[in-house]
Amino acid sequence: MKQRTIFTVFAVLMNLSIFGQNFISPDKQWNVRLSGWSGVTTEIFKIEGDSIVDSISYNKIWISYDSLATMIFQGLLREESGIVYYIPPDLSEGILYDFNLEVGDTAKVKNKFCGDEEIPITVINIDTVEYFGISRKRWQLDSYGWPEEFWIEGIGSLNGPLYTKYWYCIVCPVWELLCFHNNDTLEYIMPYETDCYQNTVGIEEITGEENVLIRPNPVKKGNSIEIEINFNPVKIDIINSSGNLIRCLTSIQDRLVKIETNELKTGLYLIKVTDRENKIKTLKLIIQ
Repeated sequence: MKQRTIFTVFAVLMNLSIFGQNFISPDKQWNVRLSGWSGVTTEIFKIEGDSIVDSISYNKIWISYDSLATMIFQGLLREESGIVYYIPPDLSEGILYDFNLEVGDTAKVKNKFCGDEEIPITVINIDTVEYFGISRKRWQLDSYGWPEEFWIEGIGSLNGPLYTKYWYCIVCPVWELLCFHNNDTLEYIMPYETDCYQNTVGIEEITGEENVLIRPNPVKKGNSIEIEINFNPVKIDIINSSGNLIRCLTSIQDRLVKIETNELKTGLYLIKVTDRENKIKTLKLIIQ
């Protein structure tokens, strides 16, 4: 009897790993790669704060282009019985996601770019995918020759949380979900990518392998690292794998900078060194 009870609980937990994953949570972060004529940048979406509209509770969704230093309001969200509702700024409410749809079902949804116009969708396939050991339900939508459109349970569109069929109203540039974090844990990364924060717009990179050296790398958590810089730096940014700015060092007086790792979590970081001409050198740091 005990073994059967354990098995039943295990089966329920396994079922929860596939179904019933809510979309709205302040613990979630979506990093979206924006590719245009001027280069590549990263948009970061977060849900933070709430609001009341006509006696209904909503959560606020925000976007940042600079590692969460500045947040811009993108609208209101609420979730009920597997349906996510969205109110863009100064517009009316519509459906952002309906995670109850089955193969062959049609619906109309909103995105960030189409204003109050609703976008027709048809579900053409449903399956299950696994990212980082978590099974998630996946919906494939009709795309009419455009790149494939997928919704992932608990994550949303693989174009970005507000970007289902963005090409219905805007052709260029291109938006793609680069990374998804839940409670600071990476749960999705775009295939063949290693960095969750990418930016080439208006940035001139300092060349030369010996211009900046990090020792030791990898480093064990709790030990210090030394950054040797062979030019005049004005600041050093430490950015985690979510694209969040963790630490910014300014007023640098020496070309040999010592940094303690006690307060840093284990994982991958980007060390971005900026010189007096606003050129940068970016290196990867691994804390074990």
